Amino acid sequence: MMSTAATTEAKMATEPPKIVWNEGKRRFETEDHEAFIEYKMRNNGKVMDLVHTYVPSSKRGLGLASHLCVAAFEHASSHSISVIPSCSYVSETFLPRNPSWKPLVHSEVFKSSI
Repeated sequence: MMSTAATTEAKMATEPPKIVWNEGKRRFETEDHEAFIEYKMRNNGKVMDLVHTYVPSSKRGLGLASHLCVAAFEHASSHSISVIPSCSYVSETFLPRNPSWKPLVHSEVFKSSI
């Protein structure tokens, strides 16, 4: 019989983690709130600026950052919001590995001083 930890690990390997939208904290996060991607809304709510992705060291290597990005991009897509990939993980790792999301990337650099 499998131990509880082994069962949990096996379940994580076969099922994607549940990512929840925490609108109050402006982030998408795992159910345990330990891994998240933060965003700021720009242009009167028409643009989502993904500013920071965090996964604790104990959970790295499980693909959580990618799952968080997918949740944010799916949310943006379903709400007709474009995305600014300010977070280096999003711009340098996620988007090159997942080019199908590039059409959602905001076409102009956000200019806060103009």
